[in-house]
Amino acid sequence: MAIELSNVRFHYPEQPEQTVLNIPEWSVSNAEHVFVHGPSGVGKSTLLGLLSGLLTPSDGQLTVLGQRLDKMSNHQRDQFRAENIGYVFQEFNLIPYLSAFDNILLASRFSKKMKSKSLQRDIKHLLLALNISETQWYKPTRNLSRGQQQRVSIARALINKPQLLIADEPTSSLDTANRDAFMSLLMDIVTEHKMTLLFVSHDLSLAHYFNRVESLCVINRSKDTEPC
Repeated sequence: MAIELSNVRFHYPEQPEQTVLNIPEWSVSNAEHVFVHGPSGVGKSTLLGLLSGLLTPSDGQLTVLGQRLDKMSNHQRDQFRAENIGYVFQEFNLIPYLSAFDNILLASRFSKKMKSKSLQRDIKHLLLALNISETQWYKPTRNLSRGQQQRVSIARALINKPQLLIADEPTSSLDTANRDAFMSLLMDIVTEHKMTLLFVSHDLSLAHYFNRVESLCVINRSKDTEPC
């Protein structure tokens, strides 16, 4: 299994009386592509924070790629994330004054995998595969179009060859044409590389790209969660 949750609960330390997530059992198989939907405030970002090791559960067992994240230290989780998890953020989170090439290069430095002499070749290959022309590689990313920035963020998420790719509302600010082009490209990449994909969005029009669709309102049994 790529993801296994057992009796996972989460509350923020400053609000111990408010349970944000209560997930008795939930799992995702290796190389499965799963779409999780739900309205704002239902806990989507919290779930992704737990699965990426940015947050730790208040209770329960959280296993990702065979490793118990709930048993790891902060440093261990950071290293595990760098080695195994790619993350495509809603707002891309690129460093605006760095070039596309350097944004990806910086991400590679957090992983022990990517210290080979082939690193620059791998970055260039990703940029070409994602239709970023060579004339754009060394420009500050703030000077790129939003669509180009998004493709750079995918390349950054892929450079360490993750087993698990997490996408957090990555199409929310795109028009229909760019959204559809992004989704086709993303699905081609994860299928080619046999990655597990967890895609979270409120946009149910994207569900047809996936063979497994789940509502977080059903997964999450927290009594404090508003009905969907």
